[in-house]
Amino acid sequence: MQVTHIQTDHTLMAVELRSTAEYPIRFYLDIMDEFEQACIQWHWHPELEFNVITRGTIEYYVENEHFTLSAGQGILKNANVLHMAEPAKNTPDAEMFSIIMDAEFIAPPRSIIYQKYVAPLIGSQGLRCLPLWGNAPWQQDILADLQSAYDLHHQEEGPHELHIHRLMCRVWQTITEHAGEIPHHDLTSSELTNQIRIKQMITFIQDNYQEKITLDQIAGVSNISRNTCLSCFRTTLGLSPTEYLTNHRLEQALHLLLTSSLTVGEIAEACGFGDASYFGKAFRKKTGLTPTQYRDRKIQKETHEP
Repeated sequence: MQVTHIQTDHTLMAVELRSTAEYPIRFYLDIMDEFEQACIQWHWHPELEFNVITRGTIEYYVENEHFTLSAGQGILKNANVLHMAEPAKNTPDAEMFSIIMDAEFIAPPRSIIYQKYVAPLIGSQGLRCLPLWGNAPWQQDILADLQSAYDLHHQEEGPHELHIHRLMCRVWQTITEHAGEIPHHDLTSSELTNQIRIKQMITFIQDNYQEKITLDQIAGVSNISRNTCLSCFRTTLGLSPTEYLTNHRLEQALHLLLTSSLTVGEIAEACGFGDASYFGKAFRKKTGLTPTQYRDRKIQKETHEP
């Protein structure tokens, strides 16, 4: 399945990537330049996520950590962790596949297997993510099993669900067997506080991006000063609150350009830019195109697709 837009709720939780209770694992092909902003915006979900880069180079941001991964490498993001991804410079054709898996796919929560081998790592503050560089045999084994599981989900022949389950259990077994080699980063009290604050503030931005928002209003959501607000955003997301707000408005505008018949002026107003001129400047700075050029290019591309 190819995704081009990550729909999130007001807390930034992805709402369309969720697995189902009947089969708590999903597979996606992510072609980066097919996304509306050529990147996967900040979001989180209660499931684990595995990514394997199949072409090009992708920059990963997992809260305040940053990783540059190339074809053949991968990453595991733990449950409930904010993350985003974008292609590295000069690699617009970068792509990866993603496996989003509820931990219950391994074993039922009340089972000894879950309690002994899954629960200690799920949502662990010390393990937000695990980059899979492939420079150790056990990491190569994980990457190979993830590739096999992804390939199997296309076939849907025979007991493929059982085979996928076996592969993902083996992935988890490998992780637990090498847990001692995985760098853990226990969060400080300041980092824990920032996690709470950043989710409060981005929730406010997502709920109110259509209106005029000031830095004082954003900071007020968490009862902190303007300077503390700026530091929290910079430390956790590497962005200022204003940059995050503008990026979110642009993401919504890109979606409306492709899915609605609204005029550029109407989209600018609907997304909180105030006027079409400011919207056009911000849009061109981000994409290199005017809103009209972007809409027309997408329409032409879809028209010429077989």
